[in-house]
Amino acid sequence: MEFFKNQDNKPQRTFVLWFLAICTMINAGMNVVSFSLYAFFPGLIRQSMDFILNMPMRNGDEYREIFEIFLSVTPQQYLLLILAEIASFAGALIMIWKLKPLGFHIYTIAQIFEFCILNFLIGGKMAMNLSAVVMTVLIIILFATQLRYMQGDKDADTNGLIDNEQNDNNE
Repeated sequence: MEFFKNQDNKPQRTFVLWFLAICTMINAGMNVVSFSLYAFFPGLIRQSMDFILNMPMRNGDEYREIFEIFLSVTPQQYLLLILAEIASFAGALIMIWKLKPLGFHIYTIAQIFEFCILNFLIGGKMAMNLSAVVMTVLIIILFATQLRYMQGDKDADTNGLIDNEQNDNNE
């Protein structure tokens, strides 16, 4: 992975960081729009349900079950999910734009918050299944591997600090 390091040990935007951050921001943005529609316009869910269930299809019962799940969540719960998604978006943006590890911490806390909302507050069929939990943990781990590119080389910072202190003592 030395390919992404430069001579000055400055923070780097790696391809992995770009890819993860862009995908995270797209996903969070789409979820904010969806959750906002569900929270502020629950009648749209009912209208969509009526429209889709009147179409000739094979699995109408599955669609009915999905719509019932969305209708079972309160607007307040959707607002909490919106906050979690906004925090995820902000964390990814801070990581890719500012190259700050703070973004990683915001993103990770947002994911834990969203996990708690879905599994403990809402629960039922909205709870995260094992594959969703594994995927979330994998993305957090992938973001964590990029922390060293955001912070730069710690040894170089430490050596520079020691050199500055020695120069101050010599004067």
